[in-house]
Amino acid sequence: MSDSQNNDIQQAEEIVVRLLARREHSARELQQKLQLRGFDHKTIEKVLTKAQQLGWQSDQRYLEVWLRSCLARGDGIQKIRAAAAQKGIQGELLEQALQDQEPDWVEQCYERLVRRFGHTPPQDPKERNRIMRHLMQRGYRLDQIQQALERQRMAASD
Repeated sequence: MSDSQNNDIQQAEEIVVRLLARREHSARELQQKLQLRGFDHKTIEKVLTKAQQLGWQSDQRYLEVWLRSCLARGDGIQKIRAAAAQKGIQGELLEQALQDQEPDWVEQCYERLVRRFGHTPPQDPKERNRIMRHLMQRGYRLDQIQQALERQRMAASD
């Protein structure tokens, strides 16, 4: 290996360590950031492999932190799956993490509904449609939204 290649690897490692010191990153995120800095594919592959072998980077660890953040924000399952795919998180890994977390999606949707729109149910179809659009954009399925709206209506009538 030439001095130039060793220097590139060392520089890439330093960048990876700095990035991971700030927060967890997925392997794909690190790959993209190194590509933007002009490192070649072979150097990136070596550095990421080393980072994973030494435990510096773990997609599993990243996923756990990221998923907790998504759930705390009130994101729905559809939005989480789409964002995970963009971040390079494998489907099986995501499904396992979701199974471990066991989120109640209707409860999550209801909490998002109440936090954003309050306890008063929509008074007309236009307002109901606006609320449904909002919740769908946050990644909730129609059945979850309908159950959350029904729960809101029942709570208001008590």
